[in-house]
Amino acid sequence: MATLNAHGSFYRIQDNMSRVQQDLGSSMQRLSSGLKNISAGTRPGDVAIVKSMEAGIATLEYGKMNADAGVAALEMAVADLSRLSDIITRLYEMNQIGANPFTTTDDKAMLKVEVADLKAEYGLVGNNIKYRNVDLATAATNVVIEVGSKVFGTVTAELGFGAVGAGPTVLDTAITAGSGSTALTVDKLAVDTLRLQAASQYNLAAWHAMHASNHLSASKLELGNYRDVDFAAETSELAKNQIIAQAGTAMLAQANAQGQGVLALLQT
Repeated sequence: MATLNAHGSFYRIQDNMSRVQQDLGSSMQRLSSGLKNISAGTRPGDVAIVKSMEAGIATLEYGKMNADAGVAALEMAVADLSRLSDIITRLYEMNQIGANPFTTTDDKAMLKVEVADLKAEYGLVGNNIKYRNVDLATAATNVVIEVGSKVFGTVTAELGFGAVGAGPTVLDTAITAGSGSTALTVDKLAVDTLRLQAASQYNLAAWHAMHASNHLSASKLELGNYRDVDFAAETSELAKNQIIAQAGTAMLAQANAQGQGVLALLQT
């Protein structure tokens, strides 16, 4: 009976040791790779989730870059529109000079030259509010960026804010006569409207960029729960399996010794 018991214990211990060695190897693989899923059969449901999330995160990173590009483009556009506003302000100043009865004929001639220069600059700036050769001073539906991820869901943001136009409508003769206030008010309103639209688009694009960044951070954190090893827990598991393996080796030796003892007794 002792021989049978010893024989059964030996194989049960050996079976347990094989399981522990397998767990020990898996722990070492997870710790060395930093990944939970180390084989084709490990957590198949988690693997499917991980692959889907990795695709979503990869596309979301580009969606965030789209939003960042939109922010950069509109920041440039607002700066250009501010320059147009400065030109209108200068025309207001010149109109005030033209209304001065002490302004000479020569002075007024110089005012006309400056008006022509300012109008040319206005047209040059207004026709080149472009970012990477994309004209932003156009219909909003013509300049649209996609923010987000094709996997997680996307939204679109419009960047266009309307055409600038050929230039100020005020006449140089009206400036030199000091009677251009009415036309300048119209010109100022047109520029201010465009700047307001561009600034609003900028704020929206900036929000999209911030939201995409937060979404990206949260997704990476969630991905880690499925993919990355909990090093504290896995290290404890490794230490436990090492202790069990050492104890199993000692028990296996004892179980083997029992059989050898019975055999020696029978021989004597």
